[in-house]
Amino acid sequence: MSDNVEIGWDAKHLVDRPELWSLPLARDDQHTLAAADDDAHKVRSAVHAFVDAAIERVGFAHIAGFVDPGRSEDDITRTLLFVLDGIGVVVPQNGAGDLLQVLRDRDGDGVTALGFHCDTCDLLVLLCLQPAADGQGFTRLASARKVDDILTAEDRDTLSLLREDWTYDRTGRAGPQIVVSPILFTQPDGTIGCYYQTRTVRASLNPDRPADARRLAALDVLDEVLHRPGVGFDLMLAAGDLLLIRNSRVLHGRSPYIDQPGPKARRILRLWVDDVATEENR
Repeated sequence: MSDNVEIGWDAKHLVDRPELWSLPLARDDQHTLAAADDDAHKVRSAVHAFVDAAIERVGFAHIAGFVDPGRSEDDITRTLLFVLDGIGVVVPQNGAGDLLQVLRDRDGDGVTALGFHCDTCDLLVLLCLQPAADGQGFTRLASARKVDDILTAEDRDTLSLLREDWTYDRTGRAGPQIVVSPILFTQPDGTIGCYYQTRTVRASLNPDRPADARRLAALDVLDEVLHRPGVGFDLMLAAGDLLLIRNSRVLHGRSPYIDQPGPKARRILRLWVDDVATEENR
């Protein structure tokens, strides 16, 4: 099978084939991007080519050593925006209209794991400014194709329910306020798509209604599959690493961590990016 087609990967596949999804950026190329001179456009084109190919194959792309984490956050942000130009349009990621957010521990919430979910944008962009001091806080990834393959083999009734429309009430958040979408679906290009926000979708269901009880049971099966050992992939982002995730193909979450106040606190720069065509059609 060609490497340039969708892969229903699991953790072992990604560990065995890092060249499919991860590009170590040479130090000279890192400096060239930071300089934003004529040569930087060539490096950007090479990065774009890798990102396009990796997302086509596995739904996400990782650039190791994308920036020098010792630079100022303003300089790092300028380099990131320079590279994202041509990939898509940066869009607000919350009701306040923020285009950039630095994710950090808020009142100890890092100790709570984030379950697998999808953000409401085309591409989720994460740039690690500082990993957690305890070595935890992995970004967790799972392939919608792999989940669909497992359910096709084991539980077609649950898969059929997950392919029906589900309602997400996102009132007050950025983007569409009410989203109606299947959780798993086949996209026009033949890839398996996903849209899942467990708390939001569960909030609209009543366990006393038989139809809703069946749907809640289907969500429990989905969560069980996602959390099976080896189905998801835990990726530790080092300082300066960049990760781009196609939300319609890959679910993501985060493992818990215990943070350390001060300069060693975990900080992840987050942006939401929509494809140019998507933004123009809104």
